[in-house]
Amino acid sequence: MTINPSRPDQLKIAIVAGEKSGDDLGGPLMASLNKLHTDISFIGVGGNKMSDEGLSSFFSLERIAVMGIIEPLLKLRELLSLRRKLNNFLLKEKPDIFIGIDSPDFNLPIAKFLKKELGIKTVQYVSPSVWAWRKGRIKSMENSIDTVITLFPFEGDVYKESKVNTCYVGHPLAYKLNGDINKKESEGENIDIALLPGSRRSEIVMLADEMIKAAKVLKEKNNNYKFHMPLSDKNHLSLIKESLNEVIDISFNNSQEILSKCKMAVITSGTATLEALLLRTPCVTVYKTNWLSYKIIKPLLRIDYFSLPNLLYGGVLTPELLQDDVTSKNIIEGINSIEKKGLDYFVNEFDKIHSTLKAGGSETAAKEVYDLLN
Repeated sequence: MTINPSRPDQLKIAIVAGEKSGDDLGGPLMASLNKLHTDISFIGVGGNKMSDEGLSSFFSLERIAVMGIIEPLLKLRELLSLRRKLNNFLLKEKPDIFIGIDSPDFNLPIAKFLKKELGIKTVQYVSPSVWAWRKGRIKSMENSIDTVITLFPFEGDVYKESKVNTCYVGHPLAYKLNGDINKKESEGENIDIALLPGSRRSEIVMLADEMIKAAKVLKEKNNNYKFHMPLSDKNHLSLIKESLNEVIDISFNNSQEILSKCKMAVITSGTATLEALLLRTPCVTVYKTNWLSYKIIKPLLRIDYFSLPNLLYGGVLTPELLQDDVTSKNIIEGINSIEKKGLDYFVNEFDKIHSTLKAGGSETAAKEVYDLLN
């Protein structure tokens, strides 16, 4: 795309990321926007990658990086205060466009406020999980968002009957992770299995022990099984009650490396399941949360499966276990079902999915934003 000479010499873009993953998207987006226009000033909130591209963050990203249902409620007063101050700052600065990256509970009200007060175009980069729950949220989004930039191909379908435009750009991991890893069937050698219980303390507490129990049973039946558990924090070891008994090889901060060399995995639902798919490692996806959060969320769920491999496939491709179904017995059955289908089957399907996740990334997103400024 060529620069439009009729545009103002300088553009002022408000951009807000609410957590590290948003910063990871924001940095490349800003870099791509800078290639389209020679003079852009960025204001808002972000982390190191966005700062490297010229953003002076209004406050530290960590102050709003909260997850789940309960934690945001505990910090509600502080979050509302920060958003109010940010709104006032952006109102005085009068940006040409607003981009909220992920963190919809924080960013959508800002978009609505700026659209009402300034009449500017607004973008939500990363769709809220309206395809999974809270579909009614789309109606309210029509009053605050012009375009939703989506990472997954299935997300655009839920917006088809709304006024909200969508732009599919694919997932950045599809470019980062190598899909040409040579994984194929073999006999008479080690069967390496990765166990990824998650990065949050609550996930370790609820899921690590069941994974280890399953590993012990499998190891007794077949000594060729080798289990690897990459943890994100050394302190997480103290949360594991099951004895490791030299059955589990523990490492730290190297989950992608472990996934790349393993033939199968058991993974807590999240981005790691996408990493497994892109690294051609079929997995059993597990998810369990505290009973109160699950009671709140369950009636609102409108999906037949929750793991990213299955959502991207559009059916049941890999095993998944939710809440009370997360037991060592069921994990073992999941591993057995993967072995029965064979690694070649999954590699073939993952190849197809990987290609669909390459849709231009930050360059496509930047062009969409730039077109909205016309």
